Amino acid sequence: MNSWVLLSCLLLGACGKKSSEAAPSRVNDSAETDSAGTDQDTAEETPSHNLELSFVDVDGSWAVDQCATTCLTVRLTQEGEPLAERSVDLWVENTAIGVGVPTTDAGLATACADSLPTGDWRAVAVAVVDGDRAEAETPISVQPFGFADGIERVSGGGLPYTPNFARSDANPVFPPGASGSFDSVGTLLPSVVRTEDGWVMWYAGTADVDYSVGVARSDDGLVWLRRTAPTFPPDGEEGSWKRFATNAPMVVQDGLGWRVYYSGRAQESGDISIGMALGAQADGVTDYADNPVFGWSEEEASWAGQAVAHPAILRHPSGHWEMWYSTGLHKLGYAYSLDGVAWQRFCGNPVFAGNTGGSWEAHQAKAADVVFHDGWYLMAYTGGARGAFKIGWAMSRDGLNWTRADSPVFGPNVTPGTWESSSVLGPSLMVDGDTLRMWYGGTGLTGSAIGLATAALPATLEVTP
Repeated sequence: MNSWVLLSCLLLGACGKKSSEAAPSRVNDSAETDSAGTDQDTAEETPSHNLELSFVDVDGSWAVDQCATTCLTVRLTQEGEPLAERSVDLWVENTAIGVGVPTTDAGLATACADSLPTGDWRAVAVAVVDGDRAEAETPISVQPFGFADGIERVSGGGLPYTPNFARSDANPVFPPGASGSFDSVGTLLPSVVRTEDGWVMWYAGTADVDYSVGVARSDDGLVWLRRTAPTFPPDGEEGSWKRFATNAPMVVQDGLGWRVYYSGRAQESGDISIGMALGAQADGVTDYADNPVFGWSEEEASWAGQAVAHPAILRHPSGHWEMWYSTGLHKLGYAYSLDGVAWQRFCGNPVFAGNTGGSWEAHQAKAADVVFHDGWYLMAYTGGARGAFKIGWAMSRDGLNWTRADSPVFGPNVTPGTWESSSVLGPSLMVDGDTLRMWYGGTGLTGSAIGLATAALPATLEVTP
C-alpha cells in the first residue's frame, strides 16, 4: 500500500469535473460531542437542521487513478450560510488525508493525496462546531495505475510456469568480433526479433571498457552477419546524453515500423538515460530528434540513483507502451506511454527489487526483459553479485505486482574456463509458438559472448484468483 502525502491542490471544480454535491449530513444541535472527536467511526447523532456538511463536485460515481492527485472538497454551512475558518477532517476509510483543514469564506475545505491504494472505499468528512457535529460521506473507487488514460489492468497472480531452459548446441551463437573491431572483446545484452526477412539482433559490444550499440542479421537465428562498425556509438560531445557510452538496446515493432531504445551515458561514471531511434526496417533506424526520451529524476534518486538503463519495452495488445527499466541502484521501475515517447512513471516504484538477506540475488535485480503472453507478463532478469550473475524468473498479471521463482532459472556453465563459466546476464525473451527462446550474455575467463537457450511453453497459463 502506498504512503499518502498531503498536498495543496486546486478544487475539483476548477479542474473541469462535473459539479454536483453529495447529500449533506445534518446532526443534532444539542447532542453531546467530544470537541476533539472527528473519528468517522463515532456513534451516529440525531439529525437536525442546523450544521450541514456536503461533498462538492462528486456525482455519486467517483473513480480515480491510484497515482493521480486526488482532492476531497467539502462545503460547511449553518442555517444555509457558509462557515469560514472552521476545522474539517477529511478521510478515506480510516486514514486521514486532511486534519483540521480550515474552511474558506465560501465554507469550502480541501485536502489532497498524491496516491491512494486501489479498491472501493468511503471518503468521509467530519466537522464539529460549538459542540455540534456534521458528517458526510461518498463512495470512491481507486483504480490501478493508467486508469486516467483508459488502461485496464487485471487482477490475479501466482507463478503457473517456470521455464526449464536448455542451451543450444551452437553456443555461443554470437561471439566477439574480429580483432580491431568495436566488439572484439565482448558482446552482451542482446535484443532479438524475427522479421519477414529473417532475424535481427541489436546488442552491446566493446573493445575495451565502454560499450557501443551494434546490429546483426541472421537467416536462422544462429549464424549472424554483423556490421563492422557500431550503429549507435557514443558521440564524445560535451554535454551529450551519450557522450561516453551506449548500451542495452531494445528493438520493438511499432505497427508502422520499428523502434530501438537504448541507454546512453553522459558522464564518465554515471548520468545514464534512455534514447530512441525509429525506422522502417528492424535494422534500419535513425536517432529520434529529441533524445533522450526517458531520464532519471530527482524524485527517484533515493531508490534509483542517477541512472535509468536497460529498458525492457513492449507494445501492449491494447496499444499502449510499457517499460520496465533498471536503475543505478539495481532495482526495476515501471512506466507506461501512449506514444512511446512521453512516459508516466508508476507512483509505487520500484516494482521489483532483489531479495535481501542470503538470497542468490544479492540485493540486485537489473537488465530484465519482459514479454506479454496468454494474458501474462513473463520476466527474465539478472540478479547476483558482480562477476557471478544469474538469471531469475517472475510473472505478473498487471505488470506491477510480480511473483518470482525462489531460485534462478539459468546459471553459468559449471565447466571451468568456458565462455560463460562466470556469469549469465541480460536475457532477451521471445515467444516462438510453443517455445520460449532466450538469448543471453555470458562471461568467462576472457571477454563475453551471446548464447541461446530454449524452453517449452505450456498450451495455456493458469490464473490464480
